[in-house]
Amino acid sequence: MYKLEFGIVHRGCLVNEISRALPEIRLICPGGFILGRNTVEEVIILDRPREKDTDRLLEGLKAKDGVAEVELLEQTPDKAFIRILTSVNPDAGFCSEAVTRNRGFRIGMELQEGGVETWTVGCIRRSDAERLVEDLKGMGDLKYHTIRETSWQALMERQ
Repeated sequence: MYKLEFGIVHRGCLVNEISRALPEIRLICPGGFILGRNTVEEVIILDRPREKDTDRLLEGLKAKDGVAEVELLEQTPDKAFIRILTSVNPDAGFCSEAVTRNRGFRIGMELQEGGVETWTVGCIRRSDAERLVEDLKGMGDLKYHTIRETSWQALMERQ
């Protein structure tokens, strides 16, 4: 198995735009649903936000063109869970689409921090990981990437 770790400034991605605008806020992205070419529903988790961070993000999302719904799902002492429904899609597609197209699978959750979207992906073949890297280069500024051979057992040790 091959593990690919990468960081990208993702052109046209709403959540990455938020991360660039609010680089001090760490966002955890468990995933979302592409409901059609122009509709996406996603959950975003603010990690250790201050109260003003949550308010600032909610207000910023509500004012953004293409954002139809914003909902604070839950607030805990160290997390804020937000659901968004948008019609904002990156022209080159979502990283999740590129991962799937190149026969990869997510390991853990996407993170957004300091304006960089970071992923860890598993691939059965090195060639799949290499093709994914080439795809990502067309989606934005690929800040870094590493491909390492690892064991399937190592994948399970993260759980």
